[in-house]
Amino acid sequence: MDAIKILKDSYHVMIKDLIQFRRNKMELSTLIIMPLIFLVMFGFIFPSGGTHENVQMGLVNLDQGTGSNQFITQMETMNNQLATSKNSSYMTFNNYSSVDAAKTAISQGKISGAYVIPPGFSNNVTNGQPGNVIIDVDNSNPQASGIVEQVSLGTVSGLNGVMAQTNVLKLGNAANQQINPQAIIAPYTPNIVTTIPGATNYFNFLAPGLMIMIGMMAVMIGIPEAISKEKEMGTFDGMLSAPIHHLSVILGKTVALSLRGLIQCIFVLIFAVLLFGVTIQGNLLLAFVMIFLGIFSFIGIGIMAVSTAKDQGSATMIVNLLMFPMMFLGGVMFPIQQMPWILQDVSKLIPLTYAADAMRKIMLLNANVADISTDIIVLLAFGIVTMAIALPLFSRSMKQ
Repeated sequence: MDAIKILKDSYHVMIKDLIQFRRNKMELSTLIIMPLIFLVMFGFIFPSGGTHENVQMGLVNLDQGTGSNQFITQMETMNNQLATSKNSSYMTFNNYSSVDAAKTAISQGKISGAYVIPPGFSNNVTNGQPGNVIIDVDNSNPQASGIVEQVSLGTVSGLNGVMAQTNVLKLGNAANQQINPQAIIAPYTPNIVTTIPGATNYFNFLAPGLMIMIGMMAVMIGIPEAISKEKEMGTFDGMLSAPIHHLSVILGKTVALSLRGLIQCIFVLIFAVLLFGVTIQGNLLLAFVMIFLGIFSFIGIGIMAVSTAKDQGSATMIVNLLMFPMMFLGGVMFPIQQMPWILQDVSKLIPLTYAADAMRKIMLLNANVADISTDIIVLLAFGIVTMAIALPLFSRSMKQ
C-alpha cells in the first residue's frame, strides 16, 4: 500500500467535495445559520441562570388587617428593589378578590401562582404567632412551579430578615445598646468568588460543548449523506473504479466534512462571544486541536454506519440512534451531575462527554494539556478502536 498515493488521492477527493459544497448555496447558508439557531434554541430553552424576571403572581388578601397590609407593602417594596437589579428574581402582582378567582387565572395561564393571606393573619402577627401565607402553585408544569416556589420562598425569606432586623433594633433601643441587627441575625457572611470573571452565563457552559457536538454531527450525519449523494449522482461507482484505494475515498470525504464542521465551530465561537457574552480564558489553538480530536473520535462511528447499512435511510437511522442520546447524555446542554446516577455511568461511555469536558476546561478554566490528559487518552483510544473496526468494514462493503 503506497501511503503517499493514498494521501494524494484523499486530498483530491477532499477538494472535490469542498468544491461541490461551495457551489451549493443552500448548504453554505446552513453552515452559518445552523450554529446560531443551536445557540439561541438551546441557550434560551434550557435554564440560563438562577434569576427569573417578571414572574406573574396573584395576590388574595382575605385578612384586610394592619399586619396583612404591612406584609403586602413590604413585599411590593422588596420586589421593586429587586426589579432594578439585573441579577435578582422579581415578581409582578395582580390582585384578586377570592381564591377561586386566583385559581381560575392560574388555570388560564394569566399568572404562575398566587399568594393567599388567610383571615386572622394580622391577629397572629400582633400576638407573636406565625403569620401563615399560602402560596398556590400550578404543579402541572414542574419547571414553572419550581420557579414560582424558588422566587416566592426567596421573597418571604427576605421579608423575614427585614422583620427580624426591625425587632432586633427595637430590643437594642429598649436596652440602650448599639446593635448591628444583621450581625445578630446572620453572623456569617459568605463571599463568593467565581472562576470566570463577570456574571454567571449559561452560554459559557453551552458554547464549548456545542462546538464539539456540531463537529460530531457534521461527520456522523455527513458521511452517509455524502456517499449516498455520490451514488445518486452516479459518481461513486466512478471513484471506486478509478485507480485509488477505498481508504482514499473515505479519508478524503471525512477530512472535507471535518473542515466543514470546524468552520461551523468557528461560527459558534464568534456568535457566542459577540452576541451572548461568552468569555474565553484559555488557549484557542489548543481548543481547535481538541475539536479535531473530538471529531476523530466520531469518524469511525459514521463509517461503521455506512458500511453496515444497505441504504442512506438505514445509515441515517443508525447514526441518529447513536447521536441523539449522546447529545443529551454527553453533558452538552446541562451538567452530568444533575442526571440520575445510572445515566451518569452511561455518560462515561460516551466520547462526547470527554470532548465537551475538555473544551470547557480549555476555554473557560485555561486548562493545559496535562489538565485534560485523561480526556485526550479516552478520545484517542475510542477513535483508534472504532477506526480499526470501521475501515475493514468499509473496504469489505465496497467490494460487495
